[in-house]
Amino acid sequence: MPLPLVSVIVLGWGGEPYVARCLNALLRQTYPRCEIIVVDNASPDRTAAIVENEFPQVKLIRTPRNLGVAGGNNVGFRAAMGDILILTNVDTEPYPNWVEVLVRAMQADATIGIASSKLLYPDGTIQYGGGCIDPGQGFAHHAAVGKRDEPNGDIRDVDFATGACLAIRRAVLEQIGLEDEAYFPIDYEDSDISYRARLAGWRVVYVPQAVSIHYESSTVKPLAPHRVLSSQVGRLRFVAKFWPDEQLVNTFVHKETRWLSELTTSTEGVGLFLSTAMPLVYFKTLLDLDDLVAWRTRLAAGDADRSRATLMSVLTQLRAVCLQQTTGLYNTEQTRTEMEAVRHALNAWLPEEHIDVGNAVLLAMQSAQLRVNPHFPIAWPQWPPGVWPKVVAAAQKLTRRLLRWFINPLVAQQNEINASLLHSLQLLSQELALLRHQSLTQEQTLHARISALEQMLEQLQRD
Repeated sequence: MPLPLVSVIVLGWGGEPYVARCLNALLRQTYPRCEIIVVDNASPDRTAAIVENEFPQVKLIRTPRNLGVAGGNNVGFRAAMGDILILTNVDTEPYPNWVEVLVRAMQADATIGIASSKLLYPDGTIQYGGGCIDPGQGFAHHAAVGKRDEPNGDIRDVDFATGACLAIRRAVLEQIGLEDEAYFPIDYEDSDISYRARLAGWRVVYVPQAVSIHYESSTVKPLAPHRVLSSQVGRLRFVAKFWPDEQLVNTFVHKETRWLSELTTSTEGVGLFLSTAMPLVYFKTLLDLDDLVAWRTRLAAGDADRSRATLMSVLTQLRAVCLQQTTGLYNTEQTRTEMEAVRHALNAWLPEEHIDVGNAVLLAMQSAQLRVNPHFPIAWPQWPPGVWPKVVAAAQKLTRRLLRWFINPLVAQQNEINASLLHSLQLLSQELALLRHQSLTQEQTLHARISALEQMLEQLQRD
């Protein structure tokens, strides 16, 4: 059997300290038929210059702007000539037989559509030992993280292959399509393409004999606010695309609600940031409703009408729960700081056409959480000099003490009414922003259709 041509696609962004080590390791591969493509995703450093000047045998593609992980990978997929295409990151250092072991595993079993290798931290412990997806909420994690490396092991099926070491057949790409670029800028694009391959009947496996060192998160810190926000948006998009209606309604909503409740008890760190950001995450997913319904129909996850109703119900319910649980939270100085972190993270990943909508939502989240100050306890007045002032003070004191039993319940009731009204206003403001966005999208679609019809008419007149 002739050896298939392999295309190794190295996605680079801010990888100046790592790119030479990665490419030298790839050039030392024992597999003889291998092309190397570096996609420089508009790096802010000298990554592309190093490739161009020091590695002329490597094909370099520069993107005009950062296309995100999926967008950059797709640029590499389109340029690749191989029968097997392998994705890796600029901050990896593959073992010399890395490509050969992956190709040998895929040649041995024609049903394997995607294969992933083992990833090690620089200290030799495991960073990736197979990808796992929680069936309840869709949280993704790597198996065996931090454990000592065991050289032996069998090839086994996994939920997803990480994009840092993902080998895929060209036949699979031709059948299921490229990566979904709506996972921007990072996270869950590898889970998505793995799930689509499995739905199409291909195996997705982990090959532990193929090994690469991964200097993980050298270019993007895993707990950076925009990375956390991007991960949550990716998780919601993934769940909304693949989970059946029954699973969304009967499992996902309940587990997500319980998770939101736990977030509201957080006073620092990622938990506090997420308690502030999750209403925006649900809203962003609602903005993508038309696209998600189209995907669900294509993937046979549900028919269009039912999918639309289910997603709208689930997302609005979770958004309402999230906002209700955080009522009054945004008045604290610490949470206002987290809100600013959300704002900066928003600018890092939200597409330009959604920035104004997102900022409006954040403003609503801040302004609509105000509460009336509670009724302060009534203090006893100082006794004034003289007899008559003492009588007046005593009457005032008695009146105030008697009225507090009437006033305090009214104030508490008014607080509840105000909180409910303001909460409703917040939801309405977000719904208005959603409707405005949808109307603009429909208007753009209408203009595009009119333009297409005009072109057809001109062509017919010429004919």
